[in-house]
Amino acid sequence: MRQATKLIEIDAVVDKFTPVTPDNPFYVDFKNLRGDFQERKVMRILNVQQNTDGKYEFNYDPNRTNKTLLFLAGMRGSGKTSELAKYAQLLDSPNCFFVVTCDVDNDLDMDNVQYMDILIFQLEQLLIRANKENLKLDSHILESMNTWFQERVKEINTSLKAEGSAEIELDTDKPLSLGSLFGKMLGLTARLKMGLSGSKTHADTIRNSFKNRFVDFSNTFNTFIEETNRQLRQEKKAREVLFIVDGLEKTMSADTRRKIIMEESNRIRQIKANTIFTLPIELMKEEQRIRNFSEIITFPFIKLKERGGAPVEQAITHFEEFVYKRVAPELFDSPETVKTAIAYSGGSPRQLLRIIERANWYADEALGKITSADMEKTLDELGNNIARYLEPGDFALLKRLKKDLQAGNPIGFSNDIQGLLEKEVIYEYNDGTYKCVNPLLERSKLYKFNVIDAQ
Repeated sequence: MRQATKLIEIDAVVDKFTPVTPDNPFYVDFKNLRGDFQERKVMRILNVQQNTDGKYEFNYDPNRTNKTLLFLAGMRGSGKTSELAKYAQLLDSPNCFFVVTCDVDNDLDMDNVQYMDILIFQLEQLLIRANKENLKLDSHILESMNTWFQERVKEINTSLKAEGSAEIELDTDKPLSLGSLFGKMLGLTARLKMGLSGSKTHADTIRNSFKNRFVDFSNTFNTFIEETNRQLRQEKKAREVLFIVDGLEKTMSADTRRKIIMEESNRIRQIKANTIFTLPIELMKEEQRIRNFSEIITFPFIKLKERGGAPVEQAITHFEEFVYKRVAPELFDSPETVKTAIAYSGGSPRQLLRIIERANWYADEALGKITSADMEKTLDELGNNIARYLEPGDFALLKRLKKDLQAGNPIGFSNDIQGLLEKEVIYEYNDGTYKCVNPLLERSKLYKFNVIDAQ
């Protein structure tokens, strides 16, 4: 991608749903601009530290049996995926981790996904990366795992046949495309994943087979991980595997997300592999329960102003870089128009991209610039869109919230507050006690009538 130099090119460079990675020309590192969140805390949880060359090293010897399970929590659009992509680059090295990134929203059926689907996907992605890196895993370990999976597929096929459903193909007589044990295992995991994305009958039969033998499965999985870790060290390719599992919040229902994280917590604990998950926002209220089996770190929005109202100039400067890397400065009538968009983003990178996208729709092609008038129309439209579906109880809560904010009071938790966070009506910063109304909402007629004029 390259910077937009014409209005017609802007839509492509402000894509809100494709996160950028550190090697992307649009990438901006907002390090140390998210209040209490610090990258070094994540590294400490993962038991890694920087050497004299600035490279990260995993402290293996004291952590042989200490596998990190970490949830990165935060509001939608805060940039969690880009942050995880940065970790994948920083930590993937011979003295650190063999990073395996699993984007579940790209490869699994997000209408019908369960934890077993994710585990099989993790295994498949590890096999793919190990094969690509020509990792020479012990053939006995691979053969043992291959045999175990073949037995499960036979068991699954017996159930499918009894139900009159098509069976999963199982070729045991000849090697698959890769001509190796890797090939056989990849063929099995690919067919299982395909079955999980098929009919409900296929998916449930596969899941139940693995769930009913989960102790055996976890032992097989963990043995394979340990063999992989040992071989990585022997070949000096890394010290251990690190899975990054992203995209859970994009599943189609909150109930699905809850089942994956909360109802499967015992199974998650049985998997002994370093893993980072993203945590959907509605499950942040379960923090105390989740801490019983993992660590959580919150990834907040970027703070644009202090509680007292003073601007955070460094954050504003970074957001200007964020905009101008994507859109040429001459496509705005003035720098102030860009600063206005930044102020109304509330520190959300995604919301800022949405604002610029909409303002471009209003822009006069003959003029060839986004003007302050275009920006004002956009802000009013987006603010009114947020407000139009709020209920009377929401406005009553926002009225109380405004009084607390004016008084400088910390804003605690309630189910109602949580609901407004999930709808991006309010934003959260720092340690969770600093919350603000989405600045776009403050533009709306309904907010002015029900909150400001009503005081």
